[in-house]
Amino acid sequence: MENNDLMLLYTTLTKTELAQMYLPEATPAVARRKLNEWILRNQPLALALAHTGYTHSTRMLTPAQVRLIIQHLGEP
Repeated sequence: MENNDLMLLYTTLTKTELAQMYLPEATPAVARRKLNEWILRNQPLALALAHTGYTHSTRMLTPAQVRLIIQHLGEP
């Protein structure tokens, strides 16, 4: 893991920013919707995020939430 990758694990991001890292070719809205779908379909991830205060309408992701998403979905 490079330094830039490590920084990603310790930063606050909007859900759209993270989604576009996973889907750079998609529009921001499409990328965000797709990330939301992935989270909903991955029950262990959805449950872990819920324990951090995450809801479907969360727009800003905390560093802990970013780490959980990357742990469950892999690096963008």
